[in-house]
Amino acid sequence: MKFNFALLAAVITLCSIPVQAQYFSQGWKPGQPVHTKAPSPNAKGWAPGQKVPSPQDTPSNLDDGSTSESATKAETGFDINNLLVSTLNKFGFNLSVPATADNGGLWDERIPRITDGNYQDLIVNEEFESEEEAAKRAWVLVITSAASNKAEAISKFVDNMFDSAYNITQVEGDLPHVKWGRIDYFNVTYLTTKWNVWQAPYLVIAKDRGQTLRFYRPTQIRVRDEALREFLKTEGYNATPPWSGLWAPGGEREWILDIFAIYMTKAYNLFIKVPKIVLYLISGGLGSLILSFMHRPSKVQKELAARKELEAKEAAKRAAKAVAAAPASSAPAPTTSSPLAPKSSEKSKGKKIAIAESSPERSARSDASSTSPVKTRSSTRQRKARKTAH
Repeated sequence: MKFNFALLAAVITLCSIPVQAQYFSQGWKPGQPVHTKAPSPNAKGWAPGQKVPSPQDTPSNLDDGSTSESATKAETGFDINNLLVSTLNKFGFNLSVPATADNGGLWDERIPRITDGNYQDLIVNEEFESEEEAAKRAWVLVITSAASNKAEAISKFVDNMFDSAYNITQVEGDLPHVKWGRIDYFNVTYLTTKWNVWQAPYLVIAKDRGQTLRFYRPTQIRVRDEALREFLKTEGYNATPPWSGLWAPGGEREWILDIFAIYMTKAYNLFIKVPKIVLYLISGGLGSLILSFMHRPSKVQKELAARKELEAKEAAKRAAKAVAAAPASSAPAPTTSSPLAPKSSEKSKGKKIAIAESSPERSARSDASSTSPVKTRSSTRQRKARKTAH
């Protein structure tokens, strides 16, 4: 049985062609524009119920270079700018690339971002057509850290629920007196410092041009999209007393927080331009100075230490004087080994002999011995000579 390999190759080729749910083109007709670009292979095609695209809807005049570049970035996720910024950030240089219009798809751009620069224009100096509208106006703000690499799961969840509640409100249109805003915790310094907010996330209800503030943690209210919308529709925030006190807006010490927030903002704008390695060195030096200052001895401890040191010096002086005076008084007299000097034993023997000689018996014996002949001891040679003589 013969097998046709050509037929098999043709069947495999036909099966490998990707099938697209597109209608068959009828070709070019007189009066139609010339197609200069083939349809994209990633096109989803036409689905039932959709409008058939016309030639005018086809983007034939797009720049091929920019389109291919953006498509490559979207598919691979590689961008040389992000690579350079991340590399320099590791060495301590705080650089940033200008954000695009869609902010990377992180946040809904329909929700205005409240910053230190536009807070006065958007909220404090907002223009109203009537006093009634100004009294009803309520700003719901979310202080989030979702844009940071260290964002917590709670912050991301609150951010998503906030966007979802905003979308539902735009569809329903039942909260015309409520405006929505977002505050980036890591890039807004003045507002968070003045409001005494030191962590994220937070939900803030601002009324009376920002003079009446209510703060809510995610554990204090339900942050689900429908629950948040119901909370705003029923004005449930009125059941919570606003922030009041000496540090609150209108308080006696509000100006202190205001000045502190201004200088904190200036310091932040300065520090973000300094490399991290320099900040580490400065902070380490300041930490050492602070620790040495906090652990310094008191006046009583200093006096005791000085007294002990003085006593130790005096004791050392007395010991040195005692060591210097010791050889002259208690050291034994040096002895010489000269043969002329008589020994102590010889001296004692001489004393005994002198005493014995001074006695009368010794004197009598000495007289008798002086009269008797003196016996001398002869040598061996003399004795031999005597024997030969006899």
